[in-house]
Amino acid sequence: MVTFSSLLESPTAYKAVLVTGCDMYAGYQIALDVLQHKGKHFKCVYAVYFKENDMVHHLKKHGADCIKLAVADGADAIAKAYSKADVVVVLPPVSDDHWGKDSCVFVSAAEKAKIKGLVLCSKINADQLGNLPMLKPLIQMEQAYHDIKGKIKVASLVRCSLHIDMLWLFRDQIASDGKICLPTNGRAKFAPLVESDASHALCRMLIDPNIPAGTYQLTGPEQLDFETVAQHAASKLDEEITFNEIERKDMEQFLKDKVKLCDNHIGYIGDMLEALSKGLLDKCTGDLEQLLGKQPMSVKKYFEKNANDFKP
Repeated sequence: MVTFSSLLESPTAYKAVLVTGCDMYAGYQIALDVLQHKGKHFKCVYAVYFKENDMVHHLKKHGADCIKLAVADGADAIAKAYSKADVVVVLPPVSDDHWGKDSCVFVSAAEKAKIKGLVLCSKINADQLGNLPMLKPLIQMEQAYHDIKGKIKVASLVRCSLHIDMLWLFRDQIASDGKICLPTNGRAKFAPLVESDASHALCRMLIDPNIPAGTYQLTGPEQLDFETVAQHAASKLDEEITFNEIERKDMEQFLKDKVKLCDNHIGYIGDMLEALSKGLLDKCTGDLEQLLGKQPMSVKKYFEKNANDFKP
């Protein structure tokens, strides 16, 4: 059985992990989880970012060695950073100004760096998302992964469902108006995933000798739609919460003016919600429970745990 644990425990290993995309929440959360094992399983944790922000500052404070890298820096610069680590965890560089233009260099550089372990994080049914421009690079990154994985000692492809944590971006609107306003079909099914569960699962894959490398489809434990999500929110927040389908341009304006997201991130969210409307995110699997070794967090539990964030 091929595992990341055996690679990291090798006498010749640096015992170092590098995580990209740490200026966005998914990469930040993974790096933070890995840092909790620094000193026991890892000697060094590298956090790659495109734009410095509070999440990057927080990772620095907790002991990460932070590296600024961009698609435009090219394969040589990226490979130089990768060569410091045994395992590289690649998240889509959505915050990068050149997202969609040679983004797969963050994958192909792994071969150039001759790293021993690679994890690519992608999205459920990524191969079906080619008609959505902000998601099309995921297909290119997965193709780059398949092109080089035979040359990497230990490799995993981890595809994730839509994260329910996305609603945190709309927390002020939910708190003030009692509405979840998104440009998507409120009855389209998906299996929402809690980001902390995904990062815990990935971290366990790196350190548990009983978890093999391979392809994993990480989803939440149940199929829901946003109308039901709103009902669950209402029950746990003890507030009246409803779902409203809105125009995409209205959501984009809100995220730009109120949340200050970059255009790429806004477009990425919009395309993910369009994919949801088209029924492309309805997969529900048991892979997350397998990696966690326990039942994943439900949407009800998520709102219960984070209730204060969504209340006036």
